[in-house]
Amino acid sequence: MFSVMVQNAKTGTMIETPEREVAVINQTFCDMFDIPGPPNQYVGLKSNQLFLSHAPMLKDPARFLKTVESTVYSKESIVDEEITFINGKIYARDYIPIYEGHVYIGHYWEYRDITEKKKAECDLRKANKKLEMLSMKDGLTGLNNRRSLDKQLEIEWEYAQKEKEPLSFLLFDIDYFKAYNDTYGHIQGDECLKEVANIAKSVVFDEPAFVARYGGEEFGILLPRANQYEAIKMAEAIRQQVEQRGIIHQASDLFKCVTISVGIMTVVPSENIPPISIFHQADQALYEAKRTGRNRISVYSHHKEADSNV
Repeated sequence: MFSVMVQNAKTGTMIETPEREVAVINQTFCDMFDIPGPPNQYVGLKSNQLFLSHAPMLKDPARFLKTVESTVYSKESIVDEEITFINGKIYARDYIPIYEGHVYIGHYWEYRDITEKKKAECDLRKANKKLEMLSMKDGLTGLNNRRSLDKQLEIEWEYAQKEKEPLSFLLFDIDYFKAYNDTYGHIQGDECLKEVANIAKSVVFDEPAFVARYGGEEFGILLPRANQYEAIKMAEAIRQQVEQRGIIHQASDLFKCVTISVGIMTVVPSENIPPISIFHQADQALYEAKRTGRNRISVYSHHKEADSNV
């Protein structure tokens, strides 16, 4: 019964004597190693001779044999050791030293084809990675979303705190955007959002900036290692580009084109300052820019909130 079970097993099985002679070997084992059958002709042969004579599928036969010999020498069981063959097949290898009582009587080897399983795992990892990437993107504009911005803030804050470098954040939104939607409809409103997003991306193209859709008609740009002057320069470039694009907005109380207002916060992070504060203070600066006329830039000040308008 044991002989029939081994010979018909879907796993490659070989049992060796203590002297490393083949005692039992099945057809599946021969197929895996591209060893011509029938398997019984190899009984009594030294297993290393078997591999050296019939190992075209092994990338490095000498290394493979060395690994086998070290495993046998240690006499420690191995489970699910992965072996990749030159044809791309992946096998899980088990090794069990065989004892009768306290007497060592041989070695048991078993190989299982896990190629499809590994491929499925790889495909699943790729799919999960793609889903994760999609979950970090805004579906309308293609920009990073608020979730990914929060994660990036953690990374940049930690780095800036360690290196004692400035970190700036721009928060801007489209002036009178509700009126734009009411006038032109939500489909055209979406096109306007995409156009403004593309302008922001084009301006920061060569910069180490992280551009995200903050929510609704609001956008955020995280600027690592950027001081206040650099942040203002970036914000003004975006503001001008949006205005110069001339997207018609008849419902605007400013010009008859789309404009934006920008709030800026620059900080050198420290342990005493919560990272989220950079968002809150940029929001306060944005509120000040809108309160004082829109289509302008406002910079948050620790001494007097948003007291600098450009």
